[in-house]
Amino acid sequence: MTEAQPVILTAADIQAIEARAHEMRAQALADAFRTLGRGISLAVHKLAAFLHRPRTA
Repeated sequence: MTEAQPVILTAADIQAIEARAHEMRAQALADAFRTLGRGISLAVHKLAAFLHRPRTA
């Protein structure tokens, strides 16, 4: 087979590709939510630290 010829995929191959794509999307979404949560948490901590600073006279 040369590189110009298309690869024949079976139904099982297609299902495996779809399952892997689903897994990758789920992982990417979990990473995005984790990053968003960390950002929100960091913002809350920065705001709390700002409000709890002693005020100078």
